[in-house]
Amino acid sequence: MPENQRRVYPPAGDGEVTQASSENGVIRRRDFIRTGASGLAGAALAAAGCNRVSENQNARPLGNLRSATPAELQGLVGDGRRRRILLRGGVVLTLDARLGDFEKADILIDGKTIAEIAPNISTSDAEIVDCSGTIVMPGFVTTHHHMYETLQRSMIPDGLLQGAWPQESYNSVVQNIWTAGRIADPQNQSSFVWDLGRSPYDPEDCYISELVACLSEISEGITTGVDTSQSSHTPEHTDAMIKGLMDSGRRMVYAYTGGIDRSAQGIPYEFPGAMNDTSKGIGRIAKTYFSSKDQLVTLGFGGGPGVAAPGSDYTGWQLARAFGGSLHNHNVGGAAVVINAAADPRNGSDWSDVTFIHCTRWQDQPIAQISYGSHGYPKENRSKAWEIWRDRGAHVSIANLIEMQMRHGMPPFQEALDHGILPSLSPDVDTNMTTDPFSLMRGAFCLQRALANDLAFPESNPGGLPVPQLLTSRQVIEMATIAGAASTRLLDKIGTLVPGKEADIIVLDARSINTWPINNVPGTIVTMLNPRHVRDVLIAGKVVFWKGKLVGWNVDALLGQIEQARDRVLARINGPAKAGSLPAGNNSMTNPYRPNFLGSCCEKGQNTSAPAYVLRP
Repeated sequence: MPENQRRVYPPAGDGEVTQASSENGVIRRRDFIRTGASGLAGAALAAAGCNRVSENQNARPLGNLRSATPAELQGLVGDGRRRRILLRGGVVLTLDARLGDFEKADILIDGKTIAEIAPNISTSDAEIVDCSGTIVMPGFVTTHHHMYETLQRSMIPDGLLQGAWPQESYNSVVQNIWTAGRIADPQNQSSFVWDLGRSPYDPEDCYISELVACLSEISEGITTGVDTSQSSHTPEHTDAMIKGLMDSGRRMVYAYTGGIDRSAQGIPYEFPGAMNDTSKGIGRIAKTYFSSKDQLVTLGFGGGPGVAAPGSDYTGWQLARAFGGSLHNHNVGGAAVVINAAADPRNGSDWSDVTFIHCTRWQDQPIAQISYGSHGYPKENRSKAWEIWRDRGAHVSIANLIEMQMRHGMPPFQEALDHGILPSLSPDVDTNMTTDPFSLMRGAFCLQRALANDLAFPESNPGGLPVPQLLTSRQVIEMATIAGAASTRLLDKIGTLVPGKEADIIVLDARSINTWPINNVPGTIVTMLNPRHVRDVLIAGKVVFWKGKLVGWNVDALLGQIEQARDRVLARINGPAKAGSLPAGNNSMTNPYRPNFLGSCCEKGQNTSAPAYVLRP
């Protein structure tokens, strides 16, 4: 058909929600969600079975979470082998140094790959999408997100990382009550003042949390993420989480991590697995789900550089590498872990497959302020751990908003930059903060510049430190794209827009009352835009978000399912326990337990030494 007769998709209007079939080889859907009432009534019913992991024979299909595909969008979401799409006339930010960027250009997509990027591409067999008034760029890549916690959104927005119950913290609320289903006795950590005898989560609760998290981030322009799940309580929980990722149609790394080991109670537990064993743990899921690198969801591993399991003679890193997994480890104030890992020859010297998350407080000695090089106050800024990280080619994931909010330590942007490392960005936990990539970029941009700019004033720079270079908008965008792709070992496929790479592309609507006219493209992205400006999203050449709406998903049904999951988990927490009863918290509601809905979740008991603020407007 001649080009001028091809369908041209307008840049505005009320597009229908459409269906997108998965192209990453997912297995047939299991029946996860149980028959039962919804809302609070359903939650009360769920409590009756709170001491049993859900059984497949009691399951039913998820229901109508999908919606039909209008015929007019088949060319954008249909058979990838025949799909050709031309994104026409947008500002194109390729982020590739050799190809460069374009004030106005077209992108031709053939199947799942980028075929050509140039002004005025001529084609007679492509679906044409009008991108005038938009910025077309690589999809964002984040590198650390505990996605099973989606049903706990904003559970502890005022909370800190650590703090024992009755203080409400991430540790006591999210990890102990809502994930583990138990609270340790403060006088004896091996016994419990309250224990459900199981995790409050059933596999279907993990599934819907993972699915909604993926679809939410697609709507924000995050085409690739890393699920550091920490909820593999049973093999069934693990399978449910992987299925949630695969069913979403999003590009993901599933970083297999442990859950709550209750094998002593007869509940099956398989993490981490073992070398040369495909019957359990990482070996089982590698064989079952991750037989190909050419699929949207790939394998990662959360095991560390120490021994993989008690009695083993190999490290967690060796175990992951044996099954082809990338490595994703948390490290908060653990410089010694890095130093010890480097001293163990079993971990090798090429750490390009390793990402450490947070990387806070790695300096060799206490420092209040730092600049570039070894400039620090009141002592020199030196870090053996950062030198090892630089020299061995490892990656860094900074969850800057969470680290500032939850007292992990100062996000280490300056340390990473000083050691020649471009860090990636990550949202970490919905329990405390949004996953919005524009907030992540703005947070990184403003924090590094605030700390550096403060050194320009003698009143706030007693050590006379020199002012380091300031981050640019472009560099922050590269953190959210290129650095993330490198961390996930996917830079050969995504992260920049180059012919031959897979078409993970976002179209940002910049022609709006609060952003137009564009005078600087990187600055517009970092300092002006928000998720409302994400118009279209393509993953592997397929449109998954179209004119501001998810493609193929019944959003109301999804919201209903995750609300029901939250209610089920809460009902189990309030249900019969194996031992003790849930003691009252400092801020939450009691009898039955419920997080504080209208007041502060965590303020009381958090700081008992400083005076409360007495404020006037």
